[in-house]
Amino acid sequence: MLTLTREDKFRFIEGIRIIHPQFQKAMNFIEEAHHESTYSSDPLSVLIYGDSGAGKTTIYETYIAKFNKVESQTVNGMKLTTRVILYVSVPSPASHVNLTERLLTELGDQYPNRGTSSQKYNRLVNLINSNRVELILLDEFQHFVDRDKEKVIYKISDWFKSLINQTKVPFVLFGLEDSGVVLDCNPQLSRRFPIRLNLKPFGYNSKSEVETFRRLLHEIDLQLAEVFVSPAMLADELLCDRMYYATRGSIDSIMKLIRKAAKYAIDREAECIELADFARAYELYTHVSMGKTVNPFLIEDFSLSKFPLT
Repeated sequence: MLTLTREDKFRFIEGIRIIHPQFQKAMNFIEEAHHESTYSSDPLSVLIYGDSGAGKTTIYETYIAKFNKVESQTVNGMKLTTRVILYVSVPSPASHVNLTERLLTELGDQYPNRGTSSQKYNRLVNLINSNRVELILLDEFQHFVDRDKEKVIYKISDWFKSLINQTKVPFVLFGLEDSGVVLDCNPQLSRRFPIRLNLKPFGYNSKSEVETFRRLLHEIDLQLAEVFVSPAMLADELLCDRMYYATRGSIDSIMKLIRKAAKYAIDREAECIELADFARAYELYTHVSMGKTVNPFLIEDFSLSKFPLT
């Protein structure tokens, strides 16, 4: 265990990332699309979708942190910037025009609002090429689906198709479950996105699903050992049941609950996280506890047979 200050411990807890199977699968798909962009004139693009809290934004941020590089150099007296990854969150309300402006801003265009829609688009294509962008990541892609007029959605899909065709740069899109609507309304664009990964919550219905969930909690416990003297025994069968009841397998809820419970334990200067810390964290996060009848960390003889999942 490291000798850390309270703030150091908090930062360590916040930085915990678990490479579970779905996370690794998503990272592999993104890396495959990225690699293809360096040699293929028809690189594949990827859609990663799932409910809120499925871990999409964590994957998005992790890939950027791992692979993005921005470099500046002077060629013939001109300062040129190259960036491996171009990434933004889709604005809301979303349109192809305000997304173009946001991408122009990210690429350093001094006047992203200036000009006609066509002029902005042409500048965007030129900047993507001159910056040698290899991959474009868009978070919150479902904002386009909120614009539910069929004509608007088709215009957006046509914009994407044209940009991919002209730049030969693949996209990785992150959004909620209905994000594919924008892609599927245009068959040519849909074919550009052969890889679509649905990030689902961890299951708990079969023996293999329970074992996978327990492995996840065990991996988190191993990382917590850098901060605490004793393990929380997260993979213990009874605690595992409590944790699944509390989170329904949502990776976001799991991490929020464990992080907050760990901070409570650190403030108590405790040697490990205890049930009381989890109970307190559970009560804090109403989006986690909403719709559930009991706090599973407060009931001494809690079991899923007494409090079945609904």
